[in-house]
Amino acid sequence: MPLSITWDFFIAVFLALVIAYSFIIGKHESVKVIVAAYISIVAVQGIESFFIRYAPLFQQSLNNLHIALTPFSVALLKLGLFIFSVIVLTLRGGLAVSYEGEPGVVMNTAITGLLGVAKAGLLLSALVTYVAGMPMMSSAGAAPAAWLTPLLEQSFILHVILDYRDLWFALPAFTLLLVDLLSKE
Repeated sequence: MPLSITWDFFIAVFLALVIAYSFIIGKHESVKVIVAAYISIVAVQGIESFFIRYAPLFQQSLNNLHIALTPFSVALLKLGLFIFSVIVLTLRGGLAVSYEGEPGVVMNTAITGLLGVAKAGLLLSALVTYVAGMPMMSSAGAAPAAWLTPLLEQSFILHVILDYRDLWFALPAFTLLLVDLLSKE
């Protein structure tokens, strides 16, 4: 039986690794990663807006250096900045998480799993949205980058992530509220 590696398989493995990693680092560290991801998303969007506003000023300098800003290169820059800032904020951002009560081993395990799913969805939707060149929140007229269309036709999961990226963006926030309520009981 030949193994066919598809984009859905690759995405499923990524999701599984992020969820498994949540169990390794635990509930508190998972919350730190979610908060760092939210801050990083806002920071990347802010930096992108700044450069779009002042792009004509930078364009001449970039042309002199023979650097072309294509949609693909912008997506790679956004990806790199996002990944870098999530790592730095998680490790060195001064974020500390603690809850007043611990709900027990079984509930803690369930909460950690739920945080893992929310974190995986947030990270993957941010990464895919940057690659697709689309806004983080749904926009009626926004279409993914042309080079991504063949991948969307091949991958059901990728399609779901892009179509519901606003829900994947909101899920961790609601999960954090739920965790807070469950941790106080």
